[in-house]
Amino acid sequence: MSSSLLSRRCAVRAVTVIAVATAPVLFGATPPDALAQAWPARPIRLIVPFGAGSTADIIARLVGAQLSKELGQGVAVDNRPGAAGTIGAAEAARATPDGHTLVLGTVASHGTGTLMMASVPYDPVRDFQAITLITNAPGLIAVHSSLPVRTVKDLVALARRDPTMNYTSSGTGTTTHLSGEFLFSRSGVRMTHVPYKAQGQAITDFVGGHLPVMIYAIPALRPYIDSGKIRPIAVTSIKRVPSLPSVPTVAEAMIPGFDFTAWFGIMAPAGTPRPIIDRVHRIILAAMDTPELKQQFAAQGLEPVGMGPDEFQAFMKVDLQRWREVIASTGIKGQ
Repeated sequence: MSSSLLSRRCAVRAVTVIAVATAPVLFGATPPDALAQAWPARPIRLIVPFGAGSTADIIARLVGAQLSKELGQGVAVDNRPGAAGTIGAAEAARATPDGHTLVLGTVASHGTGTLMMASVPYDPVRDFQAITLITNAPGLIAVHSSLPVRTVKDLVALARRDPTMNYTSSGTGTTTHLSGEFLFSRSGVRMTHVPYKAQGQAITDFVGGHLPVMIYAIPALRPYIDSGKIRPIAVTSIKRVPSLPSVPTVAEAMIPGFDFTAWFGIMAPAGTPRPIIDRVHRIILAAMDTPELKQQFAAQGLEPVGMGPDEFQAFMKVDLQRWREVIASTGIKGQ
């Protein structure tokens, strides 16, 4: 081979190597670590698939304030309620996966709600990247103060005498709805579930005496318990709640093993760069370990969890199957 031909081939190889090495720069790609450092370039949108005043909304605002403080960018809470959280979750799934859209996912929007609907335009696990499981929240069975009921057994006895009684919850297909259906079916009574699109209106009607019973998470109902407008009669978790120590569990009051709790966690659309996922997780985890946030959570009857991205992603798969079995056992029909 001539020396001139060899030189030309070596030159071509050199140019090829340089082109490959510099391709990310030439084509505008950003290395993952650099992308995480540059993020966020603008305010972050935190979608909440439930209405203002809901437990999800309260948690999102607590966490969003900490994110904003650490990132130096605004975090705008965007309430998108409806269809057991699936409307807001669907919007989050469609968002550009660049870290500027996050969602406060719940057991409803990413579990029970997706199982109760005839179809949803997203896969609750595959279309999202889990970031951190923030907390598990027990449901609270409460009655209006005018109702002559002080225990779960009292409520069941009254429902047996009056089959026209109704109740509301945090929405069709949510854990509070399923816990009510499970409780009443096991007790041999029937209470009609009245769904609301916005939980704030459901609470208003309940506190105003238009509905006799509500099964909901503690944070949103706590002010009305303290004011005496409503009366808590049981919690749906397997253990009593420290902030309401005198309120028994359904398990100890009537149905052994009864355990219905909701979870709340931060997620991003699938495809969001892992460095951003890890950075958000670190910020939230550090915030949840501060006395300030621990106190705020405790005041709401919540206990921080802080599960990591991979563990949370695996948890969602297992939990989805658990609720599939619960729904089948109650005979509740989807919409």
